[in-house]
Amino acid sequence: MHGSRRNRALATAAAALVIAGLATAELLKAQPSQEGGRGHAVEAVVAPRPAPKPAAAATRPTPTPAVPAPTLIATLKAALAYRQLPGGPVAGTLPATNPFGAPEVLAVVGRPSASGWAQVELPIRPNGSRGWIPVADVTMSATSYQVVVNVAADTVTVTDAGRLVLTTAAAVGKPSTPTPTGHTYLWELIRPDDPNGAYGPYIFGLGWFSNAYAVFNGGDAQIGIHGQDEPSSVGHPVSHGCVRVENPVISQLAGMLPLGTPVTIV
Repeated sequence: MHGSRRNRALATAAAALVIAGLATAELLKAQPSQEGGRGHAVEAVVAPRPAPKPAAAATRPTPTPAVPAPTLIATLKAALAYRQLPGGPVAGTLPATNPFGAPEVLAVVGRPSASGWAQVELPIRPNGSRGWIPVADVTMSATSYQVVVNVAADTVTVTDAGRLVLTTAAAVGKPSTPTPTGHTYLWELIRPDDPNGAYGPYIFGLGWFSNAYAVFNGGDAQIGIHGQDEPSSVGHPVSHGCVRVENPVISQLAGMLPLGTPVTIV
């Protein structure tokens, strides 16, 4: 009996060892290798990182173009003395009306002083003459229009508060009688008797005069912007100094631009 029991005990112990060994082997199979390169391969799963967002490009605000300040216009109420300095001695007298009977109009330079004086462009020789007048003796208005005559490009350009209104071809002075450059203004508006004549339907007389002529057609050689009866001349430097444009253009300008509008000739 003892031998039989001993044999059964040994058999039971051996079976337990076999079962324990199998369990250990299965456990080892289930465990990943800690060496990374030995035993069973282990694939590490790493959550992908989101792609970095591109840095926002540095942007600068687009500057807003400066709008030119309106030009003040002084219309005389009566004949008026002008001076070289505010409150200074009288340098000359301006008539109440221009040579064609319309009220005398002057372009104001900048803004009136706090003491009530305004510097104005004078429609007299030499070109570019200026004087000071008392603001109380004139009626003030303003315009946002500007005219630029480009003698090299044979063009006239009109803007309103800096915005382009039109650019048109023009005939300017020929080399022997050039259109004088500088800053002036629309001084007069004349309607010729013959709208189909040499000056077209309208003439804007400028406060500006020829440097080549002292007298032209019996009067002071004043520079003007006007129509014409030679359409083929427009776009070429062929005039005696005036600026010619197409007749429909000068009619448009006559209905648009007030006297006192600044004119720059470059």
